[in-house]
Amino acid sequence: MLFLRPKIDPKSTLMFKKSLVLLLLFSLPVLGQEIVFKISDQQLTALDRERGLLHQFSGDSLTTIDLEAFKIKSKTALKLPPEFTFIEYRPIWQNKVLLLTEKDGGKVYAVENDSLVRIDRSDIVHWQSFSSLFNRNDSIYKYGGYGYWTTSNALTYLNPISKGWEVISFKSKEVPKSAYNQIHHLSKSDLFIFGGYHVNDHDRLNYVPVNDVWSYHFKSKNWRYLGECDINDIASYKKIKGDFKETFEVFNTQKGLIKIDPHNNTVRYYTENPIYYNVAINQNLHLYKHKGFYYYYNSNDQDLILTKVAENEFIPKETSSGALYVNHRNKYYLIAITGFILFSFGFIWWLLKKRKKKKKTLLVFEHKISLNKKETFLEPAEYLILKTLIVRTALESAQLLALIYNENLTKSHNEKIKNNLIESLNLKLSYVLEGEQTPIVSEKSLEDKRIRVYSLKVSQFIVRLEK
Repeated sequence: MLFLRPKIDPKSTLMFKKSLVLLLLFSLPVLGQEIVFKISDQQLTALDRERGLLHQFSGDSLTTIDLEAFKIKSKTALKLPPEFTFIEYRPIWQNKVLLLTEKDGGKVYAVENDSLVRIDRSDIVHWQSFSSLFNRNDSIYKYGGYGYWTTSNALTYLNPISKGWEVISFKSKEVPKSAYNQIHHLSKSDLFIFGGYHVNDHDRLNYVPVNDVWSYHFKSKNWRYLGECDINDIASYKKIKGDFKETFEVFNTQKGLIKIDPHNNTVRYYTENPIYYNVAINQNLHLYKHKGFYYYYNSNDQDLILTKVAENEFIPKETSSGALYVNHRNKYYLIAITGFILFSFGFIWWLLKKRKKKKKTLLVFEHKISLNKKETFLEPAEYLILKTLIVRTALESAQLLALIYNENLTKSHNEKIKNNLIESLNLKLSYVLEGEQTPIVSEKSLEDKRIRVYSLKVSQFIVRLEK
């Protein structure tokens, strides 16, 4: 019996695979719980960590969501100031009171019952937009920001007495580069900042990413440069809002999630999750973490969907770890210090060598010879012989005799004087050179064995004539 294999259309197979991938991708959010709103229902959100509530502001109303039960708890109509819109404000908690701070100005409102009450007396406008906002010791602070076509590196706080924003002066000479949209993390005594964008002073329409990591110590009022951020394209990440103390997390829909410990200079990277493509995170749509769950918004043409996903479903396994920052300055300092140490050792070695070399230099003066502190005097004839041996290196017996020959004496007597002078010179040289037995030696000439040649044999010493 003959069986025929049906033909399979490659295009149909490819379309089936694409459809399967899309089905899996869009079915992933079903793993979590969802609450559907209209897009116009959300202009500002604030997490109440103590009570486990998410406040959602829009128009003139407040919607409160119980995160544990994950359902709408209440809706409240609010009395708003004239021309007030929530989209122009950011939330921050102070002494269990929710404050709304103006994004590009100094206005601050407190949410009291069903009304907004202004608590500041400032008249600041268009300044410190996209700044870091945080609360410390019952005061709210802003760092950095953008305004009037330039970036700022000012640290300001709302003075509880004057109710105005005041600038804190720094004691350190070196301060961070001005930036906006930077990532910040607050610990008990320090503020960490990195990332964001800096506006070029020479081109106000040009902005560049900032990679430097700094810490500010509130008590000493000093900034400290920690290093260059080692996370690739850190400016594109957004900080996750939630239950963080010593460590925190940043997120990018395309690149994934990173856990950061600035105190120990460590980061942990996690594999990408298809869920991440559904997360809408920007200035108004935040990603929250609270008690083991992640809460994020996803929008389409009609609806705004708030989704709750368990941590073990939201974060895949860890892929790698590394450093938050690398201090190249320390590297350069280390290189400089190492170079200085090597130079110092080389210089010391050169001095010792020079000193050692100086110790082995025999100085010949007209009236004496000297080596270090040892010296002895020379007779004129001795100096003449020694000088000639130094200059000419070798003398025949007759040449040496001619140097000191006295016509009033016989040849034999002159010969005896020559030998005595050589013997005396050897004794003096031996004394100064510490043990050299016969510095001046006589040998048979290589050309004529009948002729004797005198030379100074002190190769381990440098002999130098001095005036």
